[in-house]
Amino acid sequence: MKILRITLTIITVWATNGMGNLQAQDQDPPLDKGSFGVSTNPAYFALGGYSVRGIYHLPKRWSFGLNVEAGFELPDDFRDLFFNDNQAIEVDWDYLVAAEARYRFSKESYDAGFYVNGSVGFEGWTVNEISSDADTSFDNWFSSFGVGYTWYPFKKKNFNIGVNYNIIFILNNTDGQLVGDTAFNIERVVPPTFIPSNILIGWRF
Repeated sequence: MKILRITLTIITVWATNGMGNLQAQDQDPPLDKGSFGVSTNPAYFALGGYSVRGIYHLPKRWSFGLNVEAGFELPDDFRDLFFNDNQAIEVDWDYLVAAEARYRFSKESYDAGFYVNGSVGFEGWTVNEISSDADTSFDNWFSSFGVGYTWYPFKKKNFNIGVNYNIIFILNNTDGQLVGDTAFNIERVVPPTFIPSNILIGWRF
């Protein structure tokens, strides 16, 4: 009888504890631990450059990332967006390194749908005077703010496609400069374009 009473007591304690755990799970479901993703801008590779972006999605609303890209000659239209309209120069976008933050409107633990983003970074340029082949290099800090959309086309939420529109503020080295006999300067504000400067293809792990 003593063994039976001990056994029943153990079963009762175990069952009570188990029910308590189930109720706690119902009241406080475990939080998603977040996820990591990578993406790239294929247009940069088409222009002879590179684009690598890593981003970590926190469980609720926020994502943080690091972007390393550029390394190509700016096409004429984009050159005229970044630099005063000057047909006498060619511009190589040597590199860009930027930290990015996103706020997601979706309740998902990753950036499906619309988001707003901000970034701050450092970039380098080489400006070439076409007539003389003289060149000069400089770098600058920048910040940007924008809106984006990410679409996960398949049931499994890994592969994604996104677009992002940004307004860019150049924070230093915006005064006039010379390359050979040609004056130039980088614009203080670079507006978003109708063709997105960031067309992104990504994978979430």
